[in-house]
Amino acid sequence: MGTMQPIRAYLTAFLKLAPGLIVILALAGCHSSQSANKTTVPASQAPQADGTAAATARPTRTPVATITPAATPTNPPPVSTLEVQAEQLNGLTITFWHPWSGEQASLLEQLLAEYNRTNPWGITVQATAYNGVSWMEEAVATATSSESLPDVLVGYNYQASHWDAAGSTLVDLERYMADPTWGLTADEQADFFPAFWSQDAADQPGGAAKRLGLPLHRSALVLYYNQSYARALGFSALPDTTYELRMRACAAAEANASDGQTGNDGTGGWLITPHPSLLVGWIYAFGGEITRPDGRGYQFDTPEAGQALDYIKGLQDSGCAFQAVGADPAAEFAARRALFFTGSLADLPAVEAAFTAAGNRDEWTVLPFPGSGAAPVLVTYGPVLSITHSTTERELAAWLVAEWLVSPENQAQWVANNHLLPVRQSTLAYLEDAVQENAQWGAALELLPLARSEPAYASWSVMRWALNDALAELLDPGFTSGQIPALLEALQQTALDIHTQVR
Repeated sequence: MGTMQPIRAYLTAFLKLAPGLIVILALAGCHSSQSANKTTVPASQAPQADGTAAATARPTRTPVATITPAATPTNPPPVSTLEVQAEQLNGLTITFWHPWSGEQASLLEQLLAEYNRTNPWGITVQATAYNGVSWMEEAVATATSSESLPDVLVGYNYQASHWDAAGSTLVDLERYMADPTWGLTADEQADFFPAFWSQDAADQPGGAAKRLGLPLHRSALVLYYNQSYARALGFSALPDTTYELRMRACAAAEANASDGQTGNDGTGGWLITPHPSLLVGWIYAFGGEITRPDGRGYQFDTPEAGQALDYIKGLQDSGCAFQAVGADPAAEFAARRALFFTGSLADLPAVEAAFTAAGNRDEWTVLPFPGSGAAPVLVTYGPVLSITHSTTERELAAWLVAEWLVSPENQAQWVANNHLLPVRQSTLAYLEDAVQENAQWGAALELLPLARSEPAYASWSVMRWALNDALAELLDPGFTSGQIPALLEALQQTALDIHTQVR
């Protein structure tokens, strides 16, 4: 079983390490630097967003009692369970760590500066920016050992699960979310897209759930698809099924092979670009699941996973899918050397720039993974706002900051500037003008009802890269479709070992 060696070698290397270091190495990828590159800027000193109406802080929600003629309240107002008075929040400075730099960090600073100026409680937020997820992960590990964690942490779901592995680092946000004075109403909670809302409630021993974070935004893995190229091949409709997509990919490959040009032979169909969620998307598309129904880890040795891998390998074997190592996927796509490729929403600006550079006026869009006996699916992932344990006053102040950031108005400004997906349905009403300026991003927003989340297990930080290794084995020229069952069996054992070791 020679083709199994890469997964086993990968697993051996990782499982010899301590669980905490495994997560750090998985997030850091090939980065070997040990020092965090960070910049601390008080949000109150950040520049203002030009031409954007600032959202005001939401006042404390205090229901008014109904007064009878005898001045006796028939329905006493709900009382906060937190035992914190508004004046106790005055003058508090909340620390906020995030992994962004450049324009994304600048926009966040602008939003937090607006909060500092307008919130009625006198709370000040001081943000610290780290140059990437891995840098911040190292900083959190150091801060945990020295008990100097910030009040608010921005991280992915699997990071939050790892940070709270002992159950004592992060606050259960249910306490603040459900508070009748300071929390979110039932309607406000229902406003969050279900796929995003449910992902942040982590299972605890005994079957209880703990809400480790409030979703900030989501990105997605999509298919970048050239509509004009497809129409030239005779396909006017968008592909809804895996069969329809294969027909289009093979037609594009055949067209490039028979156009009399040798430079594009072997191209034209699906340009395969490795991504940790690529196998996830195809397994979902074939109606499969990658987590066990009992919540105890992963499942990959399933008929649906086998069908998904057989579909990918079949496209490659027939010449309808190809790899272009070292090539720019956006440039290949703009040059009609690929009918479609898989990429994240973060690639939208790069694709647009590639078409401009190529002088190509083709119409293109983004698609979900088409279904095969199942509905199409949009694979989503993204960060949450987590709050660390401190005092009730500081925790409440941190909650109010997080709640303000995910308000529909602020969400709209954040996602529109970063080509992201909002986590609340009401945010869409604020995005109509922005959508008119970017049709492809607008197409992605229309896919929100199809959203399916990545697993939120702490072990996903390592498991996602093991999936990339499995994809590399699958696409090896010497690998055959007959070896897929053995590959899935090895992947299942790898998943079991990783989930057991990484917490």
